Amino acid sequence: MVILGYDPGGAGAGGVAVVDFQSTVPVVHTATCDSVDAAVDWFQRRVEVHPQAIGVDSLMSWATGPSGWRPMDRALREEYPKVLKSVLSSNSAFGSFVVQGMALAIRLRELWPEIHLNETHPKVLYYAMTKEKYPKGKEIDPEFIAWLCRQFTPQIEIQITNDHEWDAVISAWATWKGLTGQWQRDLMNGATNLICPAGTSSFFWPESCGTNV
Repeated sequence: MVILGYDPGGAGAGGVAVVDFQSTVPVVHTATCDSVDAAVDWFQRRVEVHPQAIGVDSLMSWATGPSGWRPMDRALREEYPKVLKSVLSSNSAFGSFVVQGMALAIRLRELWPEIHLNETHPKVLYYAMTKEKYPKGKEIDPEFIAWLCRQFTPQIEIQITNDHEWDAVISAWATWKGLTGQWQRDLMNGATNLICPAGTSSFFWPESCGTNV
């Protein structure tokens, strides 16, 4: 199983990752790209087989209800009130988070029509798993990288130079957790009043840790 990860961003801020789970020890490649076109080109050069899925740190659906609030966003804000400011309505989101993520998903569906799309939210996911807020700063903390390495079995080493690449790797990892049935929860289940321009997607998430955490 080969899974991609993408964290949209502007020039020098688009994180990409390829995680190859085909061998006993997963193999991870990362890079930072300047555009959707550059990311697509990098993916094509890095994969030798059709990837099964991609995890995208971006909206894979838009809501048509009041203020553009999606059911999954409301659920995350209610479940994790300490980081609720990290979860925006689709009407409030802007820039590469809204445009580039969806654009890349559409491009990859054109290239590989069967690729599975999975939405991710690295900042809230990190809090859900650690009860610690996503670290900020221009320099990425080595322990932050080490924590991500420990999530793989067996533990691996990953060459990561910035938080964009970190987000791309954990997006691919979260997608793998869902596709392999290790995470049974999909925040897209039961969601209504949504438009999915790139086609159907999932939003795999670990089981609830309870509210007010």
